[in-house]
Amino acid sequence: MKRGEHAAEDGSFGRSAGGAMARGIALIAAAVLLGVILLNATDAPEPLTVSSDESPDEGTEGDAAETTTTTTAPPAATDTTLPAGARPPAEVTVLVANGARVQGAASRLSTEIAKAGFTMAAPANTAPVPTSAVDFAEGYEADAQAVAALLAPAPPVAPLPDPAPVEDLRGAQVVVVQAPDLAS
Repeated sequence: MKRGEHAAEDGSFGRSAGGAMARGIALIAAAVLLGVILLNATDAPEPLTVSSDESPDEGTEGDAAETTTTTTAPPAATDTTLPAGARPPAEVTVLVANGARVQGAASRLSTEIAKAGFTMAAPANTAPVPTSAVDFAEGYEADAQAVAALLAPAPPVAPLPDPAPVEDLRGAQVVVVQAPDLAS
C-alpha cells in the first residue's frame, strides 16, 4: 500500500465519511430545535391555575387561563401596613394586564403580587401603554393602593375606566395595567 491510498478500492471510505457528516448535521439540527422548544416552554405567558373551590381533576367549560387561584401564603414581611379600609389581601382579586408587550412579564408580576397574599386572576394582554397604572372597582381604592405600594416604581391609582383595559376582568376588583416601567 502506498501513502495516501486506502485499503479498499471500492469507495467505502467516502460513503462512511459522508454518512457520518449527515448524522452530525441531523444531531445539531435536532439539538437546536429542542433548545427552541424548551426556551419557549419555560416562559409561558399565562400559567395554568386552579380555582380554590375546584379540584385539579375537575374540568371547566372555559379556557384554563380564565380560572383563578387563591394564595394561602402569609403576606410578605414589609415595613408598610395596609391602607385604612383595605381588605385582607386574600379577599381581593388582582388581574395583571400586560401593556408592555414583553412576553411573560404579566405572569412574573402576578407571581410577585401573589407573594403578598392577593388572589390572582390569570394574566391578560392589553393595548400597549406608556406608563403603568393600578385601576380599581368601586369600593376597592384602598386595596388598589395596597397593591400599588408593592410595586416599584409605584404606579398611580385610579378608578377603572369605561371601557376597562381588558375585555374580561375575570372577577378582579383591582387591575394592574403593566407598562415597560414594571416589565423589567
